[in-house]
Amino acid sequence: MGLDIGRLLYGIRTKYQISVNDICRGICGVSTYCMYENDEMIPDILSVNMFLDRMGFGTLGVSAYISKKEAVYFQWRESTRKCIQSENYKKLSKLSECMPAKNMMLNEKIRQQYDWFLKGIIAEKKALDFESAKEYYEQALRCTCSFLIESEKIEGALGVTELHIYAIYLNLLRQMNPKEKNQIACRLFQLIKYVQTHFAEEQQKVKIYPLLVCLWGDLTMDEKSEKNRYEIFDQTFQLLRRRKSLYCLLDIMRLRILSGVKEKRSMTREQGELQILQSFFEEFGYRAQSQIYVPQANEIMLEHVGQYLSTERKKVNYTQEKISDGICSVESYSRIENGRKPTRNNYKALTEKIGTENRYYIELVNTGNIDALLLRREISYELFMEKNERLPELLEELKMVLGEKEVAKNRQYLEFVQVSIEENTGRKTWNQCCDMFRNILSYTMNEKEIGKKRHVYTMLEINLIDHISVCMAKDGKSEEAMHLIKAFLDDMDYMKTEKYYETFLAKLNYARWKSDRGNFDEAECIYREGIEQRIRRNKTELLDEYIGEYAYNKYLKNNINEKQDVKRYLLYALVLSRIYGTQRVYKTILQFFKKINEED
Repeated sequence: MGLDIGRLLYGIRTKYQISVNDICRGICGVSTYCMYENDEMIPDILSVNMFLDRMGFGTLGVSAYISKKEAVYFQWRESTRKCIQSENYKKLSKLSECMPAKNMMLNEKIRQQYDWFLKGIIAEKKALDFESAKEYYEQALRCTCSFLIESEKIEGALGVTELHIYAIYLNLLRQMNPKEKNQIACRLFQLIKYVQTHFAEEQQKVKIYPLLVCLWGDLTMDEKSEKNRYEIFDQTFQLLRRRKSLYCLLDIMRLRILSGVKEKRSMTREQGELQILQSFFEEFGYRAQSQIYVPQANEIMLEHVGQYLSTERKKVNYTQEKISDGICSVESYSRIENGRKPTRNNYKALTEKIGTENRYYIELVNTGNIDALLLRREISYELFMEKNERLPELLEELKMVLGEKEVAKNRQYLEFVQVSIEENTGRKTWNQCCDMFRNILSYTMNEKEIGKKRHVYTMLEINLIDHISVCMAKDGKSEEAMHLIKAFLDDMDYMKTEKYYETFLAKLNYARWKSDRGNFDEAECIYREGIEQRIRRNKTELLDEYIGEYAYNKYLKNNINEKQDVKRYLLYALVLSRIYGTQRVYKTILQFFKKINEED
């Protein structure tokens, strides 16, 4: 069972009363979009991303099964993103010239828009050719939302990507025409109001709102007439805290402090924290000035459909000849496993033959019910924040919304949440929780498959493996836990996939066990890499724990020359934990920080 993407698109669109014309404008025809909603066609991943983006609905938690050609495009796109982040415009220029060639599987308009966007950045930042940059940004906007540069009204449905390009375009106009500062500030404020009104999910809002507020704030900070300025900056800061985002954090903190001081508020602590975080970002290569140009990272997890079919085929001992018999030629099937995307009918027939799912898009909860998915996201947030009070109520509400049939289909996720609640509240022993998690994992995979490099993991399976390993370690079986995580991470390296948050937790635990066994240098590399990856993706989940463990690992090395480093990293972790973390993590880091100071 996968995510019912057509039903989901229809559910979100009707829930938020968005017209079909607004959703598909510049992306595809109305008739094509209706075929997506009616499950007559499966939309490509770029189209899905843009549709959901315009509806204000995030894709975090979604996995997509794509061809190798599609994967190559996304790898190229991530490379361009890293170049923008590191301000390597020379390399970006070279990458822009070699965008993966025609790929009919991916929406051409959206690919063209990104290509024009890159050309605009290169012209502005590398060549300092503002006129050309202006033309390129306008070409990018004309691909899907030309009315933004042709009309004074902001109407219809706009996504984060389109708003981001438009914000950069306005920022360029400000540099070219300083006298138009007030008009541009008014336009930015219009965009701020648009996002406040049309973005129902904070998960999406946080991807663009802080940037708009920063650009508007820099233009209006000297204006005496602006009211409620501090409240706007403070609300944006609180949004970043709730959604665990680093996006434009330093600028928002700076503007919040400046406006607070103007209103004669005490901002001493905030000023100290800003200085500490500025040092932290500088040390880890975060360039605050370039961040306004960096497009949001792709949140849809990517898997190769051919690799998925290959692993599932081998599990039931089918040859390529046997699985393709009566469906397609052996040569055609071989091309599928080697990267080509199967037709919808062939994919369905092949997966039915070996008794598995024909996956296009999957989620932790596989449904097309928008209310169920919103509840799932609320449950995930409460679990991460270790807030157990509302979880039983939310879980029961989710079951009611899903209904009997979909509850049965999502049995694995629902039982995972139930056992997680019992784990967090201490109702069951670590050994009991471990056994229950193992049983839930067995619904979709054999634990013995871990480490054999032939299973394509779902996010839910990764979550279960993380919990199993933690329960093992808490139950005194650290060696067994470490071997499990090592086998899983070997699979991830072999499959060349990255599950972001889920994998980060596994790596954090693995580094802890390495450190406990005296493998300090190996642990340090894992911690450092984890910190840098979190920063690159503007995410703070587990960041304070990674930095705290990084400091503790240096402390265990007992090197007197690294004592000041330990203090500095603990200070970074304390500030980030106070802003973003849980009380448990903050208290642990604070106790260690006090201990270090007492030793001096």
